[in-house]
Amino acid sequence: MDLRLQFDLAANYSSAAQRARVVTEAWGARNLYCCSCAATQLAPQTANTHVVDFKCPDCAERYQLKSSKSGFRTTVLGANYDKMMEAVRANRTPHFHLLHYVLPEAMVRNLVVIPRFAISSSAIRPRNPLSEVARRAAWVGYLFDLRLVPSTAKIALIREGEIIDPVSVRAQFGKIARIASLSVEQRGWSLDVLRCLESLHCAEFTTSEAYQFVPELSALHPANRHIREKIRQQLQVLRDRGLLRQVDRGRWMRV
Repeated sequence: MDLRLQFDLAANYSSAAQRARVVTEAWGARNLYCCSCAATQLAPQTANTHVVDFKCPDCAERYQLKSSKSGFRTTVLGANYDKMMEAVRANRTPHFHLLHYVLPEAMVRNLVVIPRFAISSSAIRPRNPLSEVARRAAWVGYLFDLRLVPSTAKIALIREGEIIDPVSVRAQFGKIARIASLSVEQRGWSLDVLRCLESLHCAEFTTSEAYQFVPELSALHPANRHIREKIRQQLQVLRDRGLLRQVDRGRWMRV
């Protein structure tokens, strides 16, 4: 990977946002690789393709690139809420590349990939509609809430200017991919429970300790009135997918 950004490619653009988009997408076309297979490059997609910027020429996995000069802390701004939710429900969500660059150095500082199967409907929130006087009146964008994504699914390709070995990246990607075969609804529960468990102070915990997340999970899934049962179910699902290990009856360990 070459961490340098070529801002001269956007010399004809007046908007800072347009310049950033042109430059980072050009960087992605030169440097991004597929995390799901051995492909060393991704193919750029036609401009304005909904929720997709790149596609793997080998396995056809799709990616969307988001970039920021200040980094991504809690949320990512997205375009069309309805289109994104349609993609989530139909299991067509792209993988997300989150690129953080620094100026005036014009260098990529951090790059994270969030696999598509780690993005649940809980993490996609609508923004306020545009006003009636706006050119696209009533149009609704979305916020991708990174706080609702398990840390396991935030996979670094570049960390503070250091390029991570693609072998390590693909190994971590493959680990979270163990939940990809679950239904969209089931996967959403698995992700929410896994994220809650990651907030515990130690890797080993009991079923009783997992129950402390009942209020949080109830807020995320208000239609479900059997949260404790769901937690027990998801502990078993995560165990069967190799993300938890059952130490003893009622005792678990994150892997």
